[in-house]
Amino acid sequence: MRKFERLDSKEKLDLLFDLVNAFSIVKSPEDTALFIQDVLTANEIRNLAIRLRIAKMLLNGKTYEEICEETKTSSATITKVNAWINREGEGFKKVISKLPLRYEYPEKLSHGPIEYHLPEAIIKSVQYSVASGQERRLRNVVDKLEDKNRFDKEFKENISEGYISFKRKNTLIH
Repeated sequence: MRKFERLDSKEKLDLLFDLVNAFSIVKSPEDTALFIQDVLTANEIRNLAIRLRIAKMLLNGKTYEEICEETKTSSATITKVNAWINREGEGFKKVISKLPLRYEYPEKLSHGPIEYHLPEAIIKSVQYSVASGQERRLRNVVDKLEDKNRFDKEFKENISEGYISFKRKNTLIH
C-alpha cells in the first residue's frame, strides 16, 4: 500500500472525504463505537480517547500535573494537545462543549421513612437507571476494545510469521 504522503492531492481529498462523511453518517453512540472499533486499532482508540480527555481537562482549566496524574501521559503529549487547542482547536472545543454528562451512581438514600425523601428517591432512581445504561454500554465498548487488541496482536503475529516463512522460502530458492 502506498503511503498517504505519496498520494496526489485528489486521492488524498477522496480518502478524507470518505472518512469525514463516514463519521458524520453515524448517529448513535452505539453505532459510533462499532464504527470506531472497525476502523481503528485498539491502540489508536486508546490514544484518541486520551487526547480527547487531555483537551477536555485543559479546556476546564486543569494543570499539566493534574492531567499527567489522571491520564498517565507525558507532559509532551499534553503540550502537543494544548498547542493545537491554542493554534486551532475549534473541533475539540465544539465536540467537548456538546459531550453529554457522564452519570455516576447515586449515593445511598438518607435514613428515615421514604415518604420524607420521595423526590430524592425518585431522582436517585432515575440517575441510577441512566448510570447503569451508560455503564453497560461503556463496558461493551471496553470488552470489544480488548477483543480488538487481541485480534490486532494475533494478526500482527500471523503476518510476521508468514513474512518470515515467505522470506525463508525465497532465501532457499535463491
